[in-house]
Amino acid sequence: MNLSAENLHFPWPILRVVLEGMSILDVPKLEISSMEEATNFIQAYGFDPNNAADVDRIWQAFDEAVQFIEKALNDPQRARVPEHLRDRKAVTDIRRLLLLASQSDVHPDQVWACAILRLMHVLIHLAHDPRLKYFEQAQNQILSRLDQYLYIDEADGATYLGNKAEGQGIKLLFFKKKDRKDRDREIIKLLHKAEALVEEIYDRLGFRLVTETKFDAVRAVRLLLAKNIISLPNVRPGRSRNRLIDLKRLEAEASRLESAVSSQGGKKEGMDSSRLFRRLERRIGVRRIGRSIMNPHSSEYYRAIQFTCRELVRVHSPQYQVYARLKAHLEEVPGGLQVMGEVFPSVPGPYDYVFFPYEIQIMDVKSYADSIFGKSNHEEYRRKQLEAARARVFAVGL
Repeated sequence: MNLSAENLHFPWPILRVVLEGMSILDVPKLEISSMEEATNFIQAYGFDPNNAADVDRIWQAFDEAVQFIEKALNDPQRARVPEHLRDRKAVTDIRRLLLLASQSDVHPDQVWACAILRLMHVLIHLAHDPRLKYFEQAQNQILSRLDQYLYIDEADGATYLGNKAEGQGIKLLFFKKKDRKDRDREIIKLLHKAEALVEEIYDRLGFRLVTETKFDAVRAVRLLLAKNIISLPNVRPGRSRNRLIDLKRLEAEASRLESAVSSQGGKKEGMDSSRLFRRLERRIGVRRIGRSIMNPHSSEYYRAIQFTCRELVRVHSPQYQVYARLKAHLEEVPGGLQVMGEVFPSVPGPYDYVFFPYEIQIMDVKSYADSIFGKSNHEEYRRKQLEAARARVFAVGL
């Protein structure tokens, strides 16, 4: 082995992407030294530099990256991309950005080129997420399952989860269906921490339920399971966060009260139900929370039950739709069925099946109010995310 200086030189940050799981967004510079290397880099990424449609896709990502930096990222220190880097005519060849991003000296152009490329990478992955083509059908299937169990009380106009007349209704102070996160918010989410990946965006769909009490929040989870609004085997492991209920305490308190009720033989005489319930409610809340490991920008005061489910969504098969239309035209044509047999050796199924993730959030009204007006308010959370996204895009601290 020749222990030359060249053999002992390694691109350490790039190796960390492969060997230690470092995000490409956190690499301070690329290692590309020629137009030929830049061409090979683009081909390895998945695009053909000789294909006009592919080149246009890359430029579209470039255009959107510049626009996002100037409008959504809104960094007061870098409010506008330099003129010689802000449009296609000025850059002329996208490979120039790769070469600029590979410069050894920390020049402003190198910083800007890296920032634009980081955003282009996120935007390309987001645009080519295969789940997006199933979104509307998944939305209809998943959210309609909840609709079957929402009731409006004619007397007071309140919304209930479960039928109040059957003694199982849980009053909802607020509920909201989530039907695709704002795209800018998705981009910020993918930028603000290294672990964020397009494949792991779980909250494009889902719903939030706000109950009167913490105890009702747990009852809501029980009802979602009992009515098969969610599928227990399809709750995603590792994605459940309970910062609202001390489950061990609830189990102990519920068991104690159940014994007390049983000893009364179902009689309510001598039992102060409201006092017992207030005591239960006081005791079952999570007391010590601290920062969220899964999301460091969440307030330590934020309290909610959150979990991710997966729904096996049945979607119309595009291949079958082509097959059906073609068959309708050819079945009356002499030899048409023979052509059909050659084009479609086997009849495609009318549906495809895909698992689609969605997120459920349940909180009591006190926690919900605090998330809007109190120490855990959502605007503060978004501000922290935006600051973290800016820092990563412009490699602050790398």
